[in-house]
Amino acid sequence: MSTKDSPFNTTWIIDHIDPNFRFEKQGSPIECNDPILIRHLSTNTYLSADINRIKNDFGVEFEVTVTNHSSKNKSQNLALEKDGRITGDIPTKFQEDQNIFYFVTAPGPQYSLPID
Repeated sequence: MSTKDSPFNTTWIIDHIDPNFRFEKQGSPIECNDPILIRHLSTNTYLSADINRIKNDFGVEFEVTVTNHSSKNKSQNLALEKDGRITGDIPTKFQEDQNIFYFVTAPGPQYSLPID
């Protein structure tokens, strides 16, 4: 199997937005309407939506890419690793708004009905 056909290329991980809780929250259920980060497993890069709208033949859209928009300050990786709060494979920088996504549900059951 070639690397481009590998299922590893289509695997994503849901991370907590606060790097201080990413390690502890791995594997726990995700609540609807909670902010999350979606990280590509093989590149360790977060899904990103451009904040600038793009107008095309289909209307106004946002471009979605895989780019880290993280804070510029240094994270305290070694201190957190020493305390056993993270491991080296957990990103520890805060991500900006472009990387934050939500799983949103319909406000009520009436939205499940077909549109006439």
